Amino acid sequence: MKILKLQPKIDIPTRSNYHINYNVWDEIQGDTVFMYNFNVNPNNYDVIFLPMYKRIVNNDILKLVKNSKAKTVLFDNDSSYRSFNDPFYNGIDFIFYRDTDQNNKTPNTKSEMLRWSVDTEKYKAKYGGNGISFNCSVSGAYPYRVQIKEKNILKHTNYTGEEYIEHIQNSGGGVHASYPKHTHAKILEFAACGTQIISSRSEHISYYFPDELIIYFDNIEELKNIVKNFEPNIEIQKTLRDITVKKHDSKVRDKQVLNKIEEIL
Repeated sequence: MKILKLQPKIDIPTRSNYHINYNVWDEIQGDTVFMYNFNVNPNNYDVIFLPMYKRIVNNDILKLVKNSKAKTVLFDNDSSYRSFNDPFYNGIDFIFYRDTDQNNKTPNTKSEMLRWSVDTEKYKAKYGGNGISFNCSVSGAYPYRVQIKEKNILKHTNYTGEEYIEHIQNSGGGVHASYPKHTHAKILEFAACGTQIISSRSEHISYYFPDELIIYFDNIEELKNIVKNFEPNIEIQKTLRDITVKKHDSKVRDKQVLNKIEEIL
C-alpha cells in the first residue's frame, strides 16, 4: 500500500500543535509532501491522507487529489466548528473525525470516530506532583476557562513544547475545561504524564477512561472546592498512565488506522 501524506506548510514537527494534529500518521510509512510544493502525481498512490479543513488552503490541489484514482482519507480534527454538509467534504472516500459537527451530525460518507492519541515516549510520567495545572487558551468559546481566570481560581499558564510537558509532569492534576460535546487531547497528555484529570462534563471522555478515574466538576463552586482540597492520588495517576500506554498510545492508534484503511481499499 503506497501512502501520500499531504501536509500544510504551517504544520512542522517543531510547532507545538504538530504533535496533536499529526502524531496519528507519523508512524505510518509513506511519502510526505507539503501543499505549497505539491509536485507529485496523486495517481501514483493508493491512499492520500488529508489534513483538516482549515489547513487546506489550495482548492486546486484538493480537486486534483479528489479526482485521482487514489483513495482520499481525511483526518478531521475540527468538525465541531462546521457542518459535514460543507462542499469540502464531498468526494472524500473516508473520514476519521474527532467529534460530530456543529449540528451534532456524523459525516455523510464512510467514516469512523478517531480517538485522540499521545506519544507516551514523549509524554513520560512523573507521579505525585504539586498543585493543579491550568494551561490552555482562554476565550469566550470556553466559559469555564474564562471564569477560572477571572475569578483567579488557578494560575493561568500557556506553556508549549517541552516546557508544557515538564509543567504537566510536575503538576498533581490538570484542568480540562471544555464545552459539553468536546473532549480535547489534553486529557491523554495529562494521563501520560502521571497527572490526574479534573474535568467539566464532556462527551466521549468515557471512551478513554472510566468515570471513577476522573474528578468532575459541574459548576465553578465545585471546582473551587476541588482546588482547595486536592491531594494527588498516585495509584490513580499510575492507572491513568497504564491505560494510556495500552490503549491510547500513538502506535496503537496507527495500527487501528491502517486496519481500517485496508478495509476500504
